[in-house]
Amino acid sequence: MEDFQSVRYDSDNEFLLKAYKLEAEGKYLEAINQYKKALEDDPALVIVYKHIGNIYYRMGNLKKSEEFLRKAVEAMPYFPTPLFELGLALYRQAQIKKAIECLEKVIAMDNTFLIAHYWLGILYYHYGLPCKARERYRHVISVNPEFTIAYYHLGVANLRMGNFDEAISNFTKLTQVNPDSPTAHSLLGEAYLNLDKKIEARKHFKIALELDPEDKKAKNGLFLASDVSENVM
Repeated sequence: MEDFQSVRYDSDNEFLLKAYKLEAEGKYLEAINQYKKALEDDPALVIVYKHIGNIYYRMGNLKKSEEFLRKAVEAMPYFPTPLFELGLALYRQAQIKKAIECLEKVIAMDNTFLIAHYWLGILYYHYGLPCKARERYRHVISVNPEFTIAYYHLGVANLRMGNFDEAISNFTKLTQVNPDSPTAHSLLGEAYLNLDKKIEARKHFKIALELDPEDKKAKNGLFLASDVSENVM
């Protein structure tokens, strides 16, 4: 059982305060040095492991990030944030199954951790489980309908699964919030095309091309959605 009296998440430790300042200034290696000094000075400041892990993550040193985030998880087993961050570090190393395990534990610890549900959806999708990904994205937008990017990922998952009606709903929401997104219109056109609704498909492919004349997917989609008699420019 963790002794919470021996763990502190913040302090006025001089080295810790210097580290915060250096990190904010982007002086990452100097900040790491000060964080390590803070831990040497006060071993109860285990939050330092998390800070160092996050700095290494930003620097792209994912192995070192994983090393320190694992220490943070071990030192703070009931604190979900280091476990979430470890999951992302593992994902960036293509250790997707291990990353999924981390985020599943995060949600088991705190089901209100909405960004963990979102990222778990991304991990499930990349792991080849679009059905599970869809469950996470649906949960995200049910809790927060303004979490707009989740509609994009949900729509993509639905396209892959052949749920074209739901994909249309997802991408329609996306175009309403961001009408200047050629990708949103192109994907909406694709969803309509899969239901053989060519008039609607053409409408959105054309909008996508107006927004981005080099959108190859929209060009191909417009060709497929056009009647033989049409002269597609």
